[in-house]
Order: sequence, then structure tokens, then C-alpha cells
Amino acid sequence: MKKYIFFSVAIVIAFMFSSCELLQEEPPTKTKMEGVWKVSKITDMSTGADITSRVNFPITAFHLSSDGTIISTAGPLMMYVVYGNNKYTQIAGKVDQVFNYAGLDFNGGEFFIGGGVETRFTLEMKLEGLPGQKALTTLLEIIGIGNDYLDVVIYHKFINVKINFSENYETMFWEIDEQTTAQYNTKDKYGNYVLWQGWPVNSFSKVQIRLEKQVKDLRELVEEAVK
Repeated sequence: MKKYIFFSVAIVIAFMFSSCELLQEEPPTKTKMEGVWKVSKITDMSTGADITSRVNFPITAFHLSSDGTIISTAGPLMMYVVYGNNKYTQIAGKVDQVFNYAGLDFNGGEFFIGGGVETRFTLEMKLEGLPGQKALTTLLEIIGIGNDYLDVVIYHKFINVKINFSENYETMFWEIDEQTTAQYNTKDKYGNYVLWQGWPVNSFSKVQIRLEKQVKDLRELVEEAVK
């Protein structure tokens, strides 16, 4: 009987250690995020509409680096998220004239996340409104942004974006949802954040973004898409 008990306990302990090892094998979320990702589907969660084709000029893709920096073709997507469907409809015909991705002129940004297995992260995308660089000014004027808020670089930060992955980590899902909050800032001459009051932070669109891991770099993906 004692041998049976000892044997059973040994099995339980072995199972516990095995389970712990399996749990520890999952890489940190930040590590899983790194690399080049092409957006395969974007859903407006308020209507269920697939808006992918409306924001692809020619594609929506991200390069997430190990230092937390982002380069992307996500300017139109961010315009949709920040300003909503109705305002985006007003500017959709001019978006491809403003974001010159065919000329490999990408948008920058950053992402912030803890070091473990996380379920939420912060996404910050930079859109430039300075004439002569990226002519975001044109779109902001159409939307109705006042002149006092046009000649700046705007940092659109979304805090608590939901994130998860497929089992093989080749597909990533982001959700800007009800738990997500927004901050829109500019920077002063010292690099300090200054609140940008050109648009309310509580009216952004809730979207789900599906991204597929790529082996090609961002430049190659864009060049292929414009051929």
C-alpha cells in the first residue's frame, strides 16, 4: 500500500513539474510580437463591418522591432480609428495622395508591453501634420480640425490594447476595445509630451485587427503590392 501511495505521489509531482515546464516554454508576448506583420482583416466592432479594403493603400503592415519601435503603413487605419467612420468617409478619396507608401515613406511609432506573457499593451502611432513632410494637414482640414492644431506631429497613444495569438504564434490579434483608452499628444522643443486638444479622446473606433507573420520585410511587401 505504501509503495502504491509513494508511486502515486511521484506521478503527481512529475506531472506538476512537467506542467510548469510547459507553461514556462511560452515566450514573452513582446518576443512573439517582434517581426513583420501584414494585416489580413480589420473589423469595426461596433458594426461588424470588414473595413480592410478601405484602409489598405496598398496594404496595412507593421514592423515591430525588439526595441519597441514601429514602422508601418498604418496611417489610414489610424485615421479611421481616431476620427471614426463618418469622418474617414469624407477623406477616403484623398488618403492615397497623403500617405506615400508606394514611395516607401512609412509612418513611425512605438509599442510598450511588460516582460512576461501579457494580454494588453500600449500602441503609439505618430502621424505628421507638417506641410512638406506628410501632408496630413490636408486631411485634418477636411475633417474640420482648427488651424491651431495643424502644424504638428501628433502622437496617438492607445492604452490597454488587447492582444492574443494563434497556437503557432503566426497570427496575432489586436483589439482596440472598451477597456482601451486614448491619449493624443504633441511634443515641445525638449521632447516632453504636450496634450493635443484637436480631437476628443473618447470617440475613437473600436476595431479588431488580424495580422499574419511575414518572412519578407516591409519594403518588399509594399513593393509587391504596388506592382
